[in-house]
Amino acid sequence: MIPPLGTGNEGGLPGGDLGSVLGGARKKGREDPARAIAEIAARLSPEDQASLLKFARFLEQESPAPAPEPVPEPEPIPRPENESVIKAMRRLSATYHMLDRSKLLNETSALMGQHVMQGRPAVEVIDELEVVFRTHYEKAVAQDPTRSADGDDPEAGGASR
Repeated sequence: MIPPLGTGNEGGLPGGDLGSVLGGARKKGREDPARAIAEIAARLSPEDQASLLKFARFLEQESPAPAPEPVPEPEPIPRPENESVIKAMRRLSATYHMLDRSKLLNETSALMGQHVMQGRPAVEVIDELEVVFRTHYEKAVAQDPTRSADGDDPEAGGASR
């Protein structure tokens, strides 16, 4: 007989009840380590939580800080004739794959809205999208700690608007 699902670890399954074990299996590879550690810590006794915290602090002190990775060069993709705004966004996202898209969202969505809602020509919008992506890339390079002395001035890269 299969025991009923409970809220604790009554079934003796490692990692929690059947629901949490099955739920974890579906998210394999996507689990957030910080969340998983917090969930495990919540199930521990206060003494074990203190031990876990001491161990985490020990690891933090003993682990070398990761070396910053340099901002990679863009991978230029030629602009085809009669390109749509959507395809230009895909091309520019692939060219500037190193950029955080959330930082581009305001500007790019405003430009796409001008094209879709206000009928602004695609060529003009794509030209501006290219400037937006290039400017964000130049700012990232200017703030890159792995670059030479030129990288010390965060405003240097954004001056060529």
